[in-house]
Amino acid sequence: MKPRTLFVKPPDPFLQDEFVYQQLAPHYLQSWLNVHGYPSALLVLYLRARADGTRPTPRRLADFHMLFIEEGEPVLDQPFDSAVFAGFDLIAQSVMTPQAEYARWITTTVRREQPRARVMIGGSHARYYLEQVIGEHGLAACDYVVPHDGWQPLLEVLDAGLPDRGRGHVMSHQHDLSAITMAPTRPVELMARYRYEIAGLPAFHTVTALGCPFTCHFCEAGGERTRYFPTAMIDNDLATMAATHRALGREHFAVMFFDDVGLLNPRQTRALAERVAKHGYSAWRAFTHAYLIVRHGENLLGPFADTGGRRVGIGLETGSQRSLDLINKRNGKRQLVEEHYEAVRIANRLGIAVDGFTMIYPWEDEDDLRATNELVEFIATNPVVGEDHLGRPLMNSVDSTIMVPYQGTQFNVMLKAGAMPGVKLAEEDPRRAMHYKGVDASSGWVYDTTVLPRERYLEVQSYRNSLRPSYR
Repeated sequence: MKPRTLFVKPPDPFLQDEFVYQQLAPHYLQSWLNVHGYPSALLVLYLRARADGTRPTPRRLADFHMLFIEEGEPVLDQPFDSAVFAGFDLIAQSVMTPQAEYARWITTTVRREQPRARVMIGGSHARYYLEQVIGEHGLAACDYVVPHDGWQPLLEVLDAGLPDRGRGHVMSHQHDLSAITMAPTRPVELMARYRYEIAGLPAFHTVTALGCPFTCHFCEAGGERTRYFPTAMIDNDLATMAATHRALGREHFAVMFFDDVGLLNPRQTRALAERVAKHGYSAWRAFTHAYLIVRHGENLLGPFADTGGRRVGIGLETGSQRSLDLINKRNGKRQLVEEHYEAVRIANRLGIAVDGFTMIYPWEDEDDLRATNELVEFIATNPVVGEDHLGRPLMNSVDSTIMVPYQGTQFNVMLKAGAMPGVKLAEEDPRRAMHYKGVDASSGWVYDTTVLPRERYLEVQSYRNSLRPSYR
């Protein structure tokens, strides 16, 4: 009998809503195992809201709810019961750093109650906090640690019968993505729970590539080699998502490409636009950079708008030229704040609303904050040509977060070295504090000293987020 794998998505209780974006890694890997004939199931852990809409602070796994899916169908939807781990030979978790605490709870429970099962951990936490992950001991230690792609390591240990290689065994591998042609699994009953809209239409998301060619100092992935999924995989996934929408009774629906390399040049945009139109999407959203919009204008955004592109995400980061220079947004080339303004004007004239993303940095003074406030106010009030699919005026939106220097980022290195006058990191970074934006738009706080008081940054963050429209 072939070993059985349980893919576990740890809970995200720090988020406003845990069912907005599907965590794709377990679904890519489950599809991979399906092709290779290995049985698997999915376990999604989440925190249910109270009657008044608030959510309690979790203290143990028993505080969570679980959705167990096997063969594409929900089998259990109930309070957590550790008996769900029984009968599985491998427990595989894809973990982001804000989920790390809960992943340890999961690993400890499996070790205690199913000691014969192996535990694998992957995801960005294993990549950027590798020393901490392999340094776990006792019941919290995982068998296999996968800091990069999971396709080959997963197949390797299953083919070998889940060998004992000692706790914290690192399996680092970067896969040839041209071999990944199968779409991630998208169980209908699970996808029905995800609530995200683009221009008034329900939407799912996907990615076209792994890695990022840019070197922003706040990003762990900055400078990683960009590897693109083949056209066949993207087509298969667009077809799968469209079929899922239709199975849910939706005649009109949307898709978001959730990576920074979605709209990099006119040729790439045209090719992606053709695929979106081919599969019947009425609206879509993708990401690009301000200087690319300024450089290419309608040649870049025209095919996007013509095929239902109604919202474009842009990491504007800041309206302060001083902070923008520090970010290294363009791999050493200077980017100008004025390009942010012009990119918004161009997109809005073409009937594309802008979703701008800004951060507050711990070295910023009142002048820096004022400059970004002016940018946010401009974006919030600049008119967009056209309406969404519900007949509402298209409106720009801006999110504001407080920058968290995750390990693996250049800002983490710089702040630890004392390179930013007036800024000092706290001695320990509590895992729960390591998030960009959480419940009620709160941001993690890992600083001991900042140029302005924390309360001032929070006040500005609250003001900027108050300018967001009630719909997007």
